[in-house]
Amino acid sequence: MAKKGTTVIVGEMIGIKGCLARHDIVRKVVNTFIDSESQVRGKGIKFRYPVENLPDGKQLFIFRPGGLNKWNFDFKVEVTEELGLGKGSHDEIVLDFRNKKHENMHKFNVLLRALAEIYESSENDIDSLLRSYPDLKVSFQTGANVEIILKVIKWMFIMEDIVYWNYQGRSMLYNALKEV
Repeated sequence: MAKKGTTVIVGEMIGIKGCLARHDIVRKVVNTFIDSESQVRGKGIKFRYPVENLPDGKQLFIFRPGGLNKWNFDFKVEVTEELGLGKGSHDEIVLDFRNKKHENMHKFNVLLRALAEIYESSENDIDSLLRSYPDLKVSFQTGANVEIILKVIKWMFIMEDIVYWNYQGRSMLYNALKEV
């Protein structure tokens, strides 16, 4: 829900698929922002972009500006309660991974292999990635749906690559998840 005096504009779907280098991903996302937002800007203007189709027929969105008075190319992954990740903080995602590890260590190692492919950008299409790991989607009863959590993490990685371009980018979250 938008605050009073806020206009929310829904942009085009931003699709990041296949094997793309991180700088190409950043370029595509930032150029989408520039192209979509260059004519409509100002106080009270916010943007939502659909980025992933979810298993329930809904979509995952990113929105910008992402908050904390940032006005660069930052964005926030819009995580709602029904996705099973709380508000989608790093701590909540790490906890979900920790719970999955305790539930099924063997399948957790498979989940980490899938996560590594996302981290390395060797496969950015989560639906395609999960076809390579056919039983991963049903391997855990705890926490968020595997498809959802991987799609959220993918966009958190992208957000961190943009916001922390000259620093660690996606590696801080990735290392935290690997080390649970």
